[in-house]
Amino acid sequence: MQRASTKHLIHWTRMGISQVQARRGRLSWSNGLSGMGQGQLALLATLLLAAGLFGGSSRYDAMQNVLMQPLAWLVAGFAIVLGGWRGAWRDLRAPLVLLLSLAVLTLLQLVPLGHDLWTSLPGRGPLADIASAIGSEGARPLSMVPSRTLNALSAMGIPLAALLLMGAIGRGAAYPLLVGIVVLAALNLVLAILQVASGYADATYFYAITNEGAPVGMFANRNHSAVFGALAMLVIAFLVTRRECRGFPGANVLLWSIYAAVFLTLLVNGSRAGMLTAGIALGATALLLLGSTDEGARDRSAGRARLVRYLPVAVILAFTAGLVALFLMADRLTAFQRMVDVNLLEDMRFQVLPVLNEMIGAYFPAGTGLGAFETVYRIHETPDLLGPRYLNMAHNDWLQWVIETGVVGIVLLLAFLVWLGQRLIQLAKRGRDFVVFGVAVIAILALASYFDYPLRTPIFQVIGVWLVCSLALLGRAEESRGQNVANAPA
Repeated sequence: MQRASTKHLIHWTRMGISQVQARRGRLSWSNGLSGMGQGQLALLATLLLAAGLFGGSSRYDAMQNVLMQPLAWLVAGFAIVLGGWRGAWRDLRAPLVLLLSLAVLTLLQLVPLGHDLWTSLPGRGPLADIASAIGSEGARPLSMVPSRTLNALSAMGIPLAALLLMGAIGRGAAYPLLVGIVVLAALNLVLAILQVASGYADATYFYAITNEGAPVGMFANRNHSAVFGALAMLVIAFLVTRRECRGFPGANVLLWSIYAAVFLTLLVNGSRAGMLTAGIALGATALLLLGSTDEGARDRSAGRARLVRYLPVAVILAFTAGLVALFLMADRLTAFQRMVDVNLLEDMRFQVLPVLNEMIGAYFPAGTGLGAFETVYRIHETPDLLGPRYLNMAHNDWLQWVIETGVVGIVLLLAFLVWLGQRLIQLAKRGRDFVVFGVAVIAILALASYFDYPLRTPIFQVIGVWLVCSLALLGRAEESRGQNVANAPA
């Protein structure tokens, strides 16, 4: 009798331990935050602060890069020292390998090549003629602008720091880092409001070359600020519809307030890309709200359950329509005016497309070297495109990627897209909400990169890594929970 009681006690003790382990394996706000050590929190705060203060410009000559890039490498180094990766290696090894492969490609673009080999590369004819004219037949790297490619290699520490920090935090990193994105969005919002309230005073802008007279916040480019706002709206909608949000009193109201303020700022920003991506965020918000369920509503009447389910969607749609109508009547919706007044076919982004296609053909399959686009573009610039404005980027990051990296870059991009597709399939096992969030994240980044170059800015390199890699952690959460339960003693 006593032996039987002892056996039952051991059995229930083991069951209790396994249940605790299963709960710890679940991905949640509280588990993610409580599982972070002081070192991880310090690194997260450092990277967030550095990205917010110094990471809003894509220009290679921005003074802030002198601080941003070394800080990123320090964070990456300390993240390696913290180590462990606590189960995240399986989920994040593919993006880490791809990122390291890109770093190796960039490094190889800087390796000096013999004169004959260098001149045999496609598109090097004009430079080879200049070298012959001045009697210089020394070794040169694949990159046509080595100094810019060296800067691109130095900047590689930024996404690497974001990824290594995510790995150091572990599988519970997804929700804390999504909250970190909202924190950055709130800071960006505060600065944008300050810019508007001060009459767009010069002191409120971080960068010398910027869109003055627009609420750009921490960014130098209003398009980047607006797209960041759209991503923040999406992240907020996803967090609010998670069950874990109920454990934080007032979080719902605070997050929706930030959501509304970000959208209002986006309306006066004047970015067409921002309006398009905000449309994706609003559509995803409606789907997330429609897909969320209130467990308590199951026991209530069907009419009240439907009201609880659809009322938030109706409020958001009515709020959106009212704001748009108000701004239209007041003639203050800058982005809409630009859509109506500007002929898209006359936009420089579309005028330059034939030149970009010509550059792809001229330098394929070797590419020009990462970061070399601005200088190399001047070789191909046509007289009708000359003017007071100039291109420092292609305003189409998909095409610029191919121009700068060639066939190797295409292979890396295809491998990354295959990995993303696999992550979406995993998310489908968790439910529709996760798929909506994943597809919306990818759609916003892909669309914004077609019209602009947000991922060239350090802030986007940090949050882009966190968003995309969060899809992997969110997709694995259900699997890890199932494994923990399966390992429990019978």
